[in-house]
Amino acid sequence: MASTSLTLPVFMRVGDTEEFHLGDFTVDLVDGVGALRYGRPELAAVLRSAADEIENPASTGEGVDDAAP
Repeated sequence: MASTSLTLPVFMRVGDTEEFHLGDFTVDLVDGVGALRYGRPELAAVLRSAADEIENPASTGEGVDDAAP
């Protein structure tokens, strides 16, 4: 059975901050049954990337050197 892929953007917003694009999540659509083939490894990779960015932010000028961990 052939399948088609659907790529969905994944965004995060905390409080009143601007949305942050975490990445894209691709799932397979199974032809004929209208179902999604869930890609947990791909979603986990997107969420790991977000966690890494939160834990070790790129130099955006945010934060203070002596802030509490």
